[in-house]
Amino acid sequence: EASVPDAPAEIVFSSAVKPENIERAEAVRKGLGELHRSELLTQITSLHETVAVGGAHGKSSTAALLAHVLSWCGKDPSYVVGALLRPPGVHAAAGAGGTLVIEADESDKSLLSYHVHTAVVTNVDLDHVGDGGGYRDIADVAKVLEEFAARAHVTVVSSQAAEHLRPHVSNLTVVDPELIDGEPMRFRLDGEVYEVNQPGVHQMHNAALVVYVARARGCSAADIRTALLSFPGLARRFELRGKTASGARVYDDYAHHPVEVAAALAAARQVAGGGRVLAVFQPHLFSRTQQFQTEFLDALSAADRAWVEPVYPAREDPAQWAHVAESLATDAAGRGPVMAMSRGRADLAGQLGRVAREGDVVMLIGAGDVNTLAEVLVT
Repeated sequence: EASVPDAPAEIVFSSAVKPENIERAEAVRKGLGELHRSELLTQITSLHETVAVGGAHGKSSTAALLAHVLSWCGKDPSYVVGALLRPPGVHAAAGAGGTLVIEADESDKSLLSYHVHTAVVTNVDLDHVGDGGGYRDIADVAKVLEEFAARAHVTVVSSQAAEHLRPHVSNLTVVDPELIDGEPMRFRLDGEVYEVNQPGVHQMHNAALVVYVARARGCSAADIRTALLSFPGLARRFELRGKTASGARVYDDYAHHPVEVAAALAAARQVAGGGRVLAVFQPHLFSRTQQFQTEFLDALSAADRAWVEPVYPAREDPAQWAHVAESLATDAAGRGPVMAMSRGRADLAGQLGRVAREGDVVMLIGAGDVNTLAEVLVT
């Protein structure tokens, strides 16, 4: 309660912070006004020429990369993204260039209230089932993103997103890069070749969207090339945390949807080379884990060995769900990797310490607190 100021003041909260939160309750007791994060962001978007990045996956990475590129090119944008840039360890900054780059979240449909000049859609996929957004199927998601795109002056989308949006949204600009085989990871767009320093094919598609928007805002191809290679990445987005005593590299990734898990493991396989990929997956939300059980199993089958931790409940009540993660681990029989239910962090850390060897990649996957396992594994 000590962190809650006296009046006059206003409390800003996100959907993850419920009314019973002690700080929100104290604010009510003091008679302070409350403002949802999306309402504050709506106010900010009305003051800038806003580039909003929406889509099921890659919003944070794409928005952060765009902010980085525009900054490198001297455009001095403001930005608000959903993860910390590493460095400088912040997720928002105020620039003087007049452009605002934001991550537009579709989970609660708040992105429909923003004042958007340029809408960027990374992809269309189903998530947030039973999550407060009211989504029943991918068609519901597409409708919201269609409205988001239709309200903008300019809409830039990936080829995957275009498949869902094109029938209902006119004047789409579809960015479809030519991916170049081999290493380093490169793609060609509008006759120019660009290289990315983040592993994974999905990163090239995200970077291509960034390149198109940056070029439209006056950045040169040469500056963009340099900016892409200098991007520091985001915390908990394929973040290298260090090495185990045996020399295995430990990465942490926020992936919590089957498509994201598959992308993280594909990137891990690329980085591992001839080494093994050892995955620790902490499911996020009981409803999501149950809804996508088959898809999670398919995604995790890309690992050589996988351990499943108990579900991180977030805003859901564990008392209403039973054995969801155990069911995921049990149903893995015959799907490829040796998959087991974790018997606890300490036991799991001991197993990984014994199993992982130099050349292996240990992937800690999930939007909960699985990342804290890195603090035990890394020497």
